[in-house]
Amino acid sequence: MTFKKTLRITLLSAAISLVLVGCGDDSKEMSQQEVQYLSHLDQSRFFQRQGELKASTLEARSAIELNSGSAEPYFIIVDNLVTAGDAVNAEKQVQEIAARLDKDKTTDTVHNRILLITARTQMMRNQSVEALASLDNLRSPDSSQQLEAAILRGDVKLRAGDASAARKAYQDALSTDENSALALIGLSRAAYADKKISEAKSYIEKAEKVDANDPELWLWKAQIAQVEERWQDSEDAYIRALEDIGQYDIMTYKKYATMSALIDVLRAQGKSAEAFVYEEILAKSAPGTIKSNFAAAQDAYQKGNLEESARYLREILNQAPNHIQSVVMLGMIRFQQGRVEEAENLLAPLSKEDSPAINKLLAATQLQLQRPDEAKRLLENLDESQSDPSMLALVGIASLATGDTAAGRSYIEKSLELNPENTDLRLRYATYLLQQEEYEAAINQATTAMKQDESNSDARVLIIRAYMQSGDQDAARESASAWVKEQPDNTTALLTHGDLSSAMGDLAEGKQFYAQALKQSPSDPRANIALATLAARQNDKSEAAKQFKEAINKAPNSRRALQGLVQVSEDDDIKAYLDKLLAKQPDAVGPKFVLLEYALMEDDNAKADKLSAELLEPVNEFEPSTHAPVVAGIYRGTAAARLNRDDSKGADKILQRAQVLFPGNEDVALQTASFYFTSDREDDARKLLRETRLEHPESARPYLLEANYEISKNDLDKAAELYELALNKATSPDIYLRLAETLQKQEQRQKAIETLENGKGKYPKSSQLMLALALSYQNIDDMPKAIDAYKAVLNINPKNSTALNNLAWIYHESGDGQALELAQKAYDINPESAAIADTYGWILYKKGDHKESIPVLEKAHQLAPDSNEIAMHLADAYKAAGEEGKAKEVLKKL
Repeated sequence: MTFKKTLRITLLSAAISLVLVGCGDDSKEMSQQEVQYLSHLDQSRFFQRQGELKASTLEARSAIELNSGSAEPYFIIVDNLVTAGDAVNAEKQVQEIAARLDKDKTTDTVHNRILLITARTQMMRNQSVEALASLDNLRSPDSSQQLEAAILRGDVKLRAGDASAARKAYQDALSTDENSALALIGLSRAAYADKKISEAKSYIEKAEKVDANDPELWLWKAQIAQVEERWQDSEDAYIRALEDIGQYDIMTYKKYATMSALIDVLRAQGKSAEAFVYEEILAKSAPGTIKSNFAAAQDAYQKGNLEESARYLREILNQAPNHIQSVVMLGMIRFQQGRVEEAENLLAPLSKEDSPAINKLLAATQLQLQRPDEAKRLLENLDESQSDPSMLALVGIASLATGDTAAGRSYIEKSLELNPENTDLRLRYATYLLQQEEYEAAINQATTAMKQDESNSDARVLIIRAYMQSGDQDAARESASAWVKEQPDNTTALLTHGDLSSAMGDLAEGKQFYAQALKQSPSDPRANIALATLAARQNDKSEAAKQFKEAINKAPNSRRALQGLVQVSEDDDIKAYLDKLLAKQPDAVGPKFVLLEYALMEDDNAKADKLSAELLEPVNEFEPSTHAPVVAGIYRGTAAARLNRDDSKGADKILQRAQVLFPGNEDVALQTASFYFTSDREDDARKLLRETRLEHPESARPYLLEANYEISKNDLDKAAELYELALNKATSPDIYLRLAETLQKQEQRQKAIETLENGKGKYPKSSQLMLALALSYQNIDDMPKAIDAYKAVLNINPKNSTALNNLAWIYHESGDGQALELAQKAYDINPESAAIADTYGWILYKKGDHKESIPVLEKAHQLAPDSNEIAMHLADAYKAAGEEGKAKEVLKKL
């Protein structure tokens, strides 16, 4: 368009505005400023229609300068940002509009307009729950807003993978406007997602009859052709779509994505020259910075500069929040940096992408967050799980963590068979075996790891620990001495031998090895920590403090050294020392953590605020402090400590401050809500839990906290409802058990059993669920099912003494000869249980082994002297053995 034509339209628009104003009977003539405002607004709309978003935005800003109280120019800017694909800034702008408006005077139309834009930006950022909530809050929408909302709802549902709900929304849109091409395109997409190809294509035909030139229709046809590898059809459709999508004067996200897809289609046909033309356009465009930033992020990552790589990725995500490669890479970086909650927040929305790589990484974060059930759920349906060693390892670790020991061990051993060089997994497994007191197996795994890498100190330490814990001190000493002899300059070998000598009671020899290690590596704090621990053991607090300080001087962030110093020193001495240390090493964070805890405990608000501000200083404008999780933990820990001292006022102050500092922290919110419940502030607790549910829509924890509170009030109906809601958010054996227990208390035994059966269906290897199910069947005298369930428990864990005992009792009552063997096994495993001893002793008695039964029943009576049943059993055994006097003595005490 020529400048003269543009100017003519502007002047004409302004003139019409003046004429209309002058037509009123008592109209007030418009000021020059008002005329200019309307002119800029009109020009802004005109440029927007022409695809000139930059000019449109400039004109809108000029209008705002002339009349900042009007919402319309802001809406134009927001529409431009949405078109560009900048969801973050669009949402900020729409929030600014809402803040400027007087809520009491805002019309339904404006209110709905704000919510529709908000919902669209939330959808663009994969916030489906929030987007749907925005749409639910529309007020009396007119037909055009109803149509837009219905289509938007369908888009949100389709993105979330719920094709049937999307289909319903699109049908609602058609009910509003039977000629809506976008609704027909949405129905086609939903049908295609359900693999109803012919139906999808029939909707395309209907859409073509409504508007054959709709760019969304051409884009959808191009995407279908690409999936079906009809390359030429796809190319033609993408080019046709770009005639409209590409009209904008900036590189919008949709334009970028369409060109990227077209490049893939061209390369699939071998049309490299044509593809290169589009690649050059993308490289020079604004979202082309996505590509260059991603390349820079990859380069920084390969060089080991994780924070620099993360910075490039944040820049990409600020511009294109849905850039999956950047989300995944940033999630991986955060995981490597130990910022596991951030990694989970990034990766969780991608769990529906059906990507083994993404799900593996997300499962690893869940394991780090102590959520093995979630990790296992992510991994169990992946096709490659039986052949991918890393997948087998993750499934194995998750299985062990959920108590599925047999399966867990099988998966890990298969993984090590496929990838025997995975030393980290082998040593992790050896550590697990050591915890299970399977010393020989642990030593074998660690020995294999050591053979693969003779310099692996962790393997040697584990072998020595296994010998020591198994009681073979000679083998432990021999192994440690051989290591020191073989590697006399190895600091870890010297320290390990020192630990062994100290554990065996030879403190002088232990100290000698520690001193030798210190001489060997004077800058290594471990020897100082070992000497300090030894001094503390000898109650020499002065020497212990001296050595801990030496360690802290070398490594000011050493947790062991800082914790040790706190244990052996006076509070004033610690604070003075750490303040002095910080003056010399102001970047050290470990001392700040300790001092922050002191400040919070002592109500030194000024110091607490100063330390918190230093520790929570953001990395940059996009990156929060890496110390935020630790600082939040300190606030939570000190609040709990003050509660333990019955200082609820002090705990309240700390929790209020924590909510301000960590507004999105679920742990802080839940701890505060729990405090409110225990402080008779039920309304405050419930309000905070409602907010937390909105902030963390996928979390079951707010529901569980409230359910536990209802249990404490004995409101079992509400508790059961809340446990069921929790199961809708996340499943775990624990939630099923809590719900079943609540139903049992309500005398709803059959429903409790159904709940446990449902849990068993999801977690067939959970011994806790299976045991609860067995007990439930036993309580309703359904012994065949109880027997099956107890057997299932023992298949999972052959050493479950409760299952062995109860199954023995059922067999005893039915006359099954297996009863005695099972009862003896249970007693051998857990001889300190009165019930188990009573079962074993009574079965011996009933078998006629009266004398053998007496010491066992005496043990049961000793463990539970108030149990009349056990006392009666013991008295009967005494009588049968001819010891009437002892029987009378027992019965006299009943």
